[in-house]
Amino acid sequence: MLTDKGKISETQLAFLIFPAILATAILSVPGITMHYAGHDMWLSPIIGSIVGFAAIAVSIGLDRLYPGKTLIQSSVSIAGRIPGKLIGLVYIIFLPHLTGLIIRTYGEFIVNNALPRTPLFVVMGTMVAVCALNVRLGIEVVGRTSQIFVTILIVLLSLIFILLIRDLNPAELFPFMETGPLPSIKGALAPAAWFSEYIVIAFLLPYVNRRKRTTRVMLGSLLITTTAMTVINLFCLFLIGDLTDSFVYPVMIAARYITIADFLQHIESLIIAVWIFGIFVKISVFLYIFATSTAEWFGLKDYKPVVVPLSFLCMVYAYWVVAGGSGTSSLVGPSANLYTISILLILPAMIYGVAWLKKGWAHFRKNQANT
Repeated sequence: MLTDKGKISETQLAFLIFPAILATAILSVPGITMHYAGHDMWLSPIIGSIVGFAAIAVSIGLDRLYPGKTLIQSSVSIAGRIPGKLIGLVYIIFLPHLTGLIIRTYGEFIVNNALPRTPLFVVMGTMVAVCALNVRLGIEVVGRTSQIFVTILIVLLSLIFILLIRDLNPAELFPFMETGPLPSIKGALAPAAWFSEYIVIAFLLPYVNRRKRTTRVMLGSLLITTTAMTVINLFCLFLIGDLTDSFVYPVMIAARYITIADFLQHIESLIIAVWIFGIFVKISVFLYIFATSTAEWFGLKDYKPVVVPLSFLCMVYAYWVVAGGSGTSSLVGPSANLYTISILLILPAMIYGVAWLKKGWAHFRKNQANT
């Protein structure tokens, strides 16, 4: 274990995961799911949450077989030193790619919607610098800041939903399943990629001080996240209808519908605030996992010295992941979603399967020896 002796509670872990899943999904998922599922877009997050359930099951299962070890550490124990190190290397390569994409998505959104004259590097660099400082202060600080920011995030989202209620058109739900369930299943691929990020539990569980209610709390977190994603899809569907997939950020368009008594306008600024609070926690979580995983892989006792150079590496990836002026929206396709699910769910599930085989073989050998 690294020298970060800080601990977080199960509730703080849930607060960390909520924005880690929803912060980027809140803006992109409605348009993507409408493109594939049409008026049944609200079903897609519910179907995609099955992947989140599987990620939680794998994470908790690995922790029970190898308590106190992260996914990087348990991979070595399960597969052996060299194969385990190779598995760890996959995550060391993947994490800056994913974190860089998150940073670039944040930067593009802020520049396009709030600060068009501010250089992209300044927008991304300031956020990464603050997140790096947060990560260097330890998991306890990351957990506490997440509690504060997620509470604000939930309050702002709830306010936006309340203000939009009078403009909703529930008739947009119909026709229901006009072409069967297949479009909803196709639309579920994108939410499933976000739900696969629940595998962060496998990296953070060793830092949780009490784990008696872990399964219950994580399943509660999954239910809340799925509900939030479904409600966001419903609001976009009820307000924008068939035009939802024609906007890069449908939630921003939905927020512009809010006008009360000709003085309460430009509520989309609340969406920007929600985005900033959520993305701060999300970048902090993935940067912390990247720093601690790198330190574990190289056998370092302290992850803090590598936080700044790894933050810079993530900034490099933020420019590298997008070629030319296409933007990050061009990267969110079926192949990218399958790539994410493969690394974040299928690979850990295979590791967990090998662990169960080893356990079964050891039990069989023990019975043979006793007889």
